[in-house]
Formats: sequence, C-alpha cells, structure tokens
Amino acid sequence: MAAGVTLAAVALPRLPLILVVPLWLTLGLAAAVPGAANTAVARGHALKTMRTAHPLHRLRRGGLVRVTLWGAAGILAVAVLLVRLSAGGAPGWMGAAAGVAAVVAVMWSGRGMTARLHAPVHADARLRRHALLAGTAAVVVVSGLAGWWLGPGDPALTRPATSALIAEAFEAQRLWVGVEAWALGAVTALGLLPPMAEAVLAALLLGVSGGAVAALAVAALMQAQDWRRAVATSSDAQEPPPAPPSAVLAVSTLTVLVLAGAFWSERQLFPHPPEARPMAQLQTTAAERIGTAYYPAGTHAEVDAGRATLAAQDAAALAELRTAAEAGFDAMLAGVDPFLDGYYSLRGEYWRMGVAVGGWVRGDPEAALEAHLAGRLNDALDSDTHLGPVTERLALLSLAEARAQQAARETALLGTALSDINPARLRVEASFPALAPLPELRSLGLSSNLETRLGGSVAMGVLGAVVARRVLQRLVQRGILRLGARALLATVPLVGTALAVGTDVAALKLEEHYNRADFRAEIVAALEEQRASFIAAIAAPSED
Repeated sequence: MAAGVTLAAVALPRLPLILVVPLWLTLGLAAAVPGAANTAVARGHALKTMRTAHPLHRLRRGGLVRVTLWGAAGILAVAVLLVRLSAGGAPGWMGAAAGVAAVVAVMWSGRGMTARLHAPVHADARLRRHALLAGTAAVVVVSGLAGWWLGPGDPALTRPATSALIAEAFEAQRLWVGVEAWALGAVTALGLLPPMAEAVLAALLLGVSGGAVAALAVAALMQAQDWRRAVATSSDAQEPPPAPPSAVLAVSTLTVLVLAGAFWSERQLFPHPPEARPMAQLQTTAAERIGTAYYPAGTHAEVDAGRATLAAQDAAALAELRTAAEAGFDAMLAGVDPFLDGYYSLRGEYWRMGVAVGGWVRGDPEAALEAHLAGRLNDALDSDTHLGPVTERLALLSLAEARAQQAARETALLGTALSDINPARLRVEASFPALAPLPELRSLGLSSNLETRLGGSVAMGVLGAVVARRVLQRLVQRGILRLGARALLATVPLVGTALAVGTDVAALKLEEHYNRADFRAEIVAALEEQRASFIAAIAAPSED
C-alpha cells in the first residue's frame, strides 16, 4: 500500500490520466475500508435493538449509503493526499511518515488491551478508530510543525503535469499552500474567504490528507475478513455476512462516476491553455519574480529604465569631456611651431643661459632650466586656454545627486514586494535574478582618477601646466633636451662681441637645421602621449 501511494505521488505529474485514475480509484476505495467496516459493526450492533419493521431497518442494514459515503470520502481524501505529496514538498512526506508510524504503533500495542475489554469484533473496530485518530493527529501535527520550520513552499511556482486535470489539481494545491502559508504567518490571507474561514479550511485540508494516510495504513493492517465486512451487510458477527447487491451497486456507481467525471473534465480542460482554465481565473494580480521575492509587474523594467537613464547621462558627460579634451589637444598642437621659433631664436638662447646661470648659483641649474622651458612651452601651447573647457566640465560634472535619486527610487520600488497576499493568486509574468547593486558611475571621482594618471592637479589654471611639464619630462628622459650641457653655455658672455653673437646665431641655425624636425616630432609625440593618457583616464572606470 505504501509503495503504491509513493509511486503514484512521485509519478503523478508525468503519468497520463488513463493510468492515474484507476490507481487513484483503487487507493480511494482502499482508504474507505476502515471507516466502512467500523460503521458496519456499529450499525450491526444497533440493529439488534431495532424492530425489523422499523422504516430505517432495511436502509441501515444494507450497504448502499454506507459504501457510497465512505467510498466518496476515501476517493476525495486520496486525491488530496496524492496532490499534496507530489507538490507539497518535505512537510507532506514527513507528516505522512509520522502518520503511518502512529497507526502501526497503535495497532500493535493496543490489540491486547482492547481485546480484554470488548468482544473481538468490537475490539478490532475500536482499535481501528483509535489508530485512525492517532494517525490523523500525527500527520496534522508533524506537517504543521515541518511547514512552520521549513516553510510551506513557494505557492507562486507552477508545477507542470501531463494531464490538464492534474495540472489544475496542482494549481488548487498552490492555493492550499497559500492557506497554510497564511496560517504560518508568511502571507496575509488566501484572499477568497474571511480569515477565520481560511484558518478552518487550512486545518480541514491538513486533516483530510492526514485521514487518508491513516486510513490507508489501517487498511493495510486489516485482516481479510474485515475487508469483506466493509461491503457486507451491517453486522457485528465474528464472520461477516455476504455483500448485498446494494454495496456492489455503490462501488460500481462510484467507479463509473469517477472515471466518467475525470475523463470528461480532462476533455473540457485540455483544449485550453493553462491561463484560460478555471484556476487561472483566481490569479488576479500581475507580478514578476525578482530573486526570491514577488513584485508588481513592470518593477524590473522600471529599475532597468532608471539605471539605463543614469548610465546614459554618465556616458554623455564623459563623451562631452572627451570631445573637449580632443579639441584642446588639437589646438595645443598648433602651438608647437611658435614654441620652436622662440626656442631657436638668439633671444631664447640667451634667456635660457641666464636661467641656467641663476640656477647654477642656487645649486640646481637643470631644475631651473626645466621650469623655465615648461613655462615657455605652456605659454606657446596656450594649454590653460585650450584645456579650460575640460576643467570647467570637470568642475560641473557631478552625477552623485542623480545616482542618489535613483537609489532612492529603487528602494521605494523594491519596498512594494507582494508579501501581503497569497502568492498563489499572483499571475507571474516574468522571472529575473536578484538585482545587482546599483553600479558606480565612471564620472564620479574622475578628477581624482585623472590626477592619479597625470600626476598633478586638474584644477582650473593648473591642468595646462601639468600637461606641459609632463611633455618636457618626456623630452628630457629621451635625451632631446640636454639640460646639463646647456648650463655650460653660461661661459659665453651675455653681451659679447659681434663675433660671439655671430657665432651663436650660426650655431643655432645649424642646430635648428639638423634637429628641429626631430624636436618637433618628439614634442608632438609627447603631446599625443598625454592625450592618450587623458582619454584613457576618462574611458576607464573611476579608481575611487
């Protein structure tokens, strides 16, 4: 019996209805046996004091009403049990195991005690009643505690099935789980009945599955003569009388009704998609799953739209900054030739000599000359003017407030989780993984990122000097400017003879002829290197 119930519950979603119905009918009629047998004994004892001519004598003696009522109850209870075990998860199986254990314990330990107090037939009936009560109570208690400890499952998850009728039964089970979830404090209510009615329904539904478990376990332990007693004429005799035609009629009628009703329902349900079937009409709230929680439909899209807008603002700000930087460096390249014109002039040469001498007096002619050349290069390239728009945009670039507003919107949206209704009534239209944290914006902390890469401040009036100094440092490192050799020229008189001046002019022209093109190429390459570093700092994520 236990193997049949387990097999039926596990395979229920995959079995075709033509196999499920006979198995369900067989188990349902088996679950009716203990109750029908006990009723037969009780009525048989009562008939001894009832006159044969009494109008109810014949009705109570026969098996039509008794077998019909107990058979219908058993079939219904087993249907609930199979669906619960198949779709209800661990709490249902734990409750069923506890119910079987309770029945076995009562049947084995109580047999001798009841036999000493009652006649054998009545002792067996009383023992079966005790076992049924104990098994039912064990299922209710253990299932309830397991559901409270493990949770009743996710009522919003739909379980597929081969049969449309079984799929609808699983949908009903989801509503049932919603009732249990409400009873355990997970959701507010079923949403179909008053709260007190839902509490009663939850207890009854647990009791129905518990009664089915107990009835099947008791039936498995009953003797053959007690099985016959279930459909026999009502009697408390040790040997049950034969089954009356009314009992056979009752079993046959139940079988026909169950088979016809199941296949007719399947035929009515199968042509319709799941969303058009009756149980789907109870799913009145459109929802979507994000992570493990449920939210109104469109929540994820609204969060995505807000993040996309924020990312677009970030990208647009960075694009404007990059455009300004490209234009600034392009304009700076136009100042290379004026710088070289001044560099290869006699005035520029003598000026550098004077700076070198002054630096020599202070003990560091190379540093003095480097600072002087950096200033002249900055003036010629007009770096501060051309990079001014960049520093202005950096000063104005702050999307921190926009990001904070988006974070507040997301907090408000995710605070509307649908936790106050039965999840089984949700029409889940989409499912998404849990939302990642709100991304950082690349523009936030960009000033620090640029300063780290450029090695200097990006404040207004300072950025151009930083770029010019880095260009000059590259020229010195590559040996294009020999600052130490220039310092030696301080030995030439600052105001010399015409021959000395002529010599200097000739030397400058000769140096310009051989070196200017290479010098220019090096300055352009150094500027392009700074441009690339600047653009990379804009494109790279913030290092803050």
